[in-house]
Amino acid sequence: MGKNLTSRVSSANKAVAQQAEPSLETTIRGMEQQFALAMPRGAEASQLVRDAITCLRQTPKLLECDRTSFLGALMTCAQLGLRPGIGALGQAYILPMNVWNPQKRTKEMTAVFILGYQGMLDLANRSNEIDIVVARPIYEGDQFEIDYGTDELHHKPSFGDRGQVKGYYAKFRRKGSDYQTVEFMSVKDAQEHRDKFAMAKKDGQVVGPWKDHFDAMALKTVVRRLFKWMPRDTTIQNAIVSDESVRLDTTASADLTQVTHRVEEPEAVEGKVMENSRGLPSGVGEPNFDPETGELNDGAGGWAPQDAGWAQPETAGQAGN
Repeated sequence: MGKNLTSRVSSANKAVAQQAEPSLETTIRGMEQQFALAMPRGAEASQLVRDAITCLRQTPKLLECDRTSFLGALMTCAQLGLRPGIGALGQAYILPMNVWNPQKRTKEMTAVFILGYQGMLDLANRSNEIDIVVARPIYEGDQFEIDYGTDELHHKPSFGDRGQVKGYYAKFRRKGSDYQTVEFMSVKDAQEHRDKFAMAKKDGQVVGPWKDHFDAMALKTVVRRLFKWMPRDTTIQNAIVSDESVRLDTTASADLTQVTHRVEEPEAVEGKVMENSRGLPSGVGEPNFDPETGELNDGAGGWAPQDAGWAQPETAGQAGN
């Protein structure tokens, strides 16, 4: 009898607490002024609020996530001046994932910030040191030549049937310079990268965006490789640190390199998991990141997955990588 009474009281208290807590949508609307303080000049906090509510309606699983992680991801969007979840823009995404929480010793639904390749291009084009940056697919019917000795590139699209995509490239040029820097990947290169780094797999087969949006993911990869050659712009560095991360600090003035936690091998939710970028510049801010090469080093004494705070230990199982 006593145990039943205790259980009923506990359930009642929990119900009251849930009723007292404002809805996530109400909380987001109430943070508009904080978003405005965090945003770069020209960005609109009211637009971010509308985008956030659209994200919740398009991906209901986000309502099951730790709400602080979702609000933290929104604050990251605010600080970077990127719009989340707008498919045509492709600037950033906030996706639900089952992430291992070492404090609670369990997986929990968590909102993860994902940087889109259009967001990368937008940030690079804002830089005062970069004249232009673009990324494009190459089709079988196109005329395409690249010389890595001079980084000269010639791409003339076909006006007829362009055929299948055969490769991808990204290039940028510093202001005041006639020299451009180019990164190129063939479709085979992109497939090999996918097979090595894609986190979302089911029964050994790649699922999620690498399956459904291969070209966009390939363009994202080639742009990220281009980033290591770009000027060390603080905003770009912060964006790379924030990619594929969890943030539990919603302070508008927080340092992005300090408040984000790398996500290692999360479990896919509804197949919506982006690539694992280990070995690419997304490791900025990690102890073994090489700022000269833009790569992660796996030498002795370097960073290990369990050091990431939100890393998923081996005992929790592998999500495929």
